[in-house]
Amino acid sequence: MPGYVWGFAAVAVPFVATPGASTAVVLRNSVAGGVRTGIATALGVNAGSILYGVLTAFGLSITLRHWPDVWVLLRFAGVGYLAWLGVRSILRAVSPRPAAPAWARDRTAPSAAGAAREGFITNMLNPSIATFYLLVIPQFIPVAAPFARSALVLTAVHVGLALAYHLTWAAAGGTLAEWLGRTRPRRILEAVTGVALLALAIRFLR
Repeated sequence: MPGYVWGFAAVAVPFVATPGASTAVVLRNSVAGGVRTGIATALGVNAGSILYGVLTAFGLSITLRHWPDVWVLLRFAGVGYLAWLGVRSILRAVSPRPAAPAWARDRTAPSAAGAAREGFITNMLNPSIATFYLLVIPQFIPVAAPFARSALVLTAVHVGLALAYHLTWAAAGGTLAEWLGRTRPRRILEAVTGVALLALAIRFLR
């Protein structure tokens, strides 16, 4: 394995292990809909990463250097989406409507397709992921190395690490779904998730 891959992995591990928008969405959906919904969300999240890897490998990072306004639009779209997710979670936390005692009876739980779609959109509009793929990954590719192939290899490394991490959260959330699905824990989780997403949105505005 080329040496630059190990250097990249050393950076990717703490990046993956730092909880962010994708982790929050995976955990919330696994609590709302069980392990299967959490897995669908995790797959959607990492499908977004794969798409970014393909775009990076075939020139979007170079394109953004020539048209920086595209990056500005992407950044603000991501901030708006994260803020919307955060507000939605907070509204669920303060809603007077009682939560179902278990995820199986929770009508607000997204379908597997809906969860995958939400995970995909969350990652695609996450400025942190966009920065990582479009600006950070190219820095690890040696000048003499084939750029497209190297970018795809680094994408595979990141996605492998991230998918394992997200699936762990999906399993944890799904296993604890019945307890976390009760009114009080569920409201606390929704509130914490909402505040975390809003904090991320505010941080990306700076």
